[in-house]
Amino acid sequence: MNKLMLLTIPLMLLAACGQTSKAGSSNPPATEKRAFDYRALCTPTNLNPEEFGIKDVDNVDYDWALWGHNLRKTLGKNPTEEMLATVDGKHDSTQLCFSSPALREAVAYWVDDQWGKKGQRFAIMPDDNTIACLCEECVKLGNTPGNATPAVTDMVRELAAKYPDHTFFMAAYHSTKEAPKEKLPDNVGVLLSTMPIPMRYTFGESGGFRNFDATLKAWKEKTPLLYVWEYERNFDDYLTPYPCLLVLQQRLKYYKESGVSGVFVNGSGYDYSTFDDVQSYVLAQLLKNPDADVEKLVRRFYAKYYPQCGGMIGDYYLKLERRLRDTNRVMPYYGTIDETVSAYLDPKEFTDFWISLDKASKSVSGTERQYINRMLTAMAYTRLMLKPADEDERAELILVLKDYESVPHLKNYKETGGSLKDLLKKLDPKENSDEETKTEKEDSKQ
Repeated sequence: MNKLMLLTIPLMLLAACGQTSKAGSSNPPATEKRAFDYRALCTPTNLNPEEFGIKDVDNVDYDWALWGHNLRKTLGKNPTEEMLATVDGKHDSTQLCFSSPALREAVAYWVDDQWGKKGQRFAIMPDDNTIACLCEECVKLGNTPGNATPAVTDMVRELAAKYPDHTFFMAAYHSTKEAPKEKLPDNVGVLLSTMPIPMRYTFGESGGFRNFDATLKAWKEKTPLLYVWEYERNFDDYLTPYPCLLVLQQRLKYYKESGVSGVFVNGSGYDYSTFDDVQSYVLAQLLKNPDADVEKLVRRFYAKYYPQCGGMIGDYYLKLERRLRDTNRVMPYYGTIDETVSAYLDPKEFTDFWISLDKASKSVSGTERQYINRMLTAMAYTRLMLKPADEDERAELILVLKDYESVPHLKNYKETGGSLKDLLKKLDPKENSDEETKTEKEDSKQ
């Protein structure tokens, strides 16, 4: 069995079981209408295209012709000067001009060349900043400082008219957060980032939610094609448990009631994340039926794939979920270990769980042992961040974490600048010494 299959097979098989579930199951029957027409997971457990149909969820790498802030990919080499935004009378290389004929022609040529008349989804989004072009033509279309919606809308309308079989999505984000003034064509939708909504159980009490809800309602008046860009991770820490299922369940219920037709859940992408296997399985079910019983789904997953230690693991994981629900604290999207401890992670309880699981794993064999080993390796990072009791314990945990190379997709502990290789060099002076010795030996051979 290859490493990719080792990581993804639990979700594949459990989803297959869900397709033929018996009466009383948390999964809706295969013929029942799904809560959302479009359902996508960006997680390491959802990377194998052969499994997407079985799991009944999508992956943006395979079902979008253009996703995210990637419009520059359609331009070949660097954009010409006339394609760049104008700010304070000067071209700004960090943003594009959406009224530029050259930009529009280049994008249309790319659509014709790569996709023809086949029905595809395209995200037409400015670069990831708040800059809006203020050239004469963009201002004439209605652009103002920080608001590029008028020019972007005009370009998207043009594309939608030229390619009626494709679907084009704007984004309610940064410089295009404001909804357009007129209704959009039938083949134009919007992606709404849920980042303003705090990751807490009763999120509806927050100002961030009220702002998001107002934005959603404003765009709903312009298009019924509403997709949300949801999040399920602390992007500064992929390896510490992040009990998001009960919170996301409440959010999915709200999206369904609000008329949202598509949900993209942004997890850790290609990077391993602790508890990603069970969370991806449960989220795949919640995207079909937000009223499904989370605890039953978690228990079912662990009974199937961790038959010897699943009870222990499920107990711990569900304890974190309930604690976050009952305390109603906020989990960070980008946060430190101290913020995580303040929100839901008890250091002693976590350490006791890790030690007990490590001890129990010694009598486990086969695939379950491999699953547990990768979990213990990843969570050794968390124990190191929680400051081990003494140097012996620290050295032992560093040794465990060094085994990261044998775990599928375990290379980074966070979204940006999170190489475990670099981290271990900082944590372990011997690692630097060994690297220097290796370099010296290679230099002496030359």
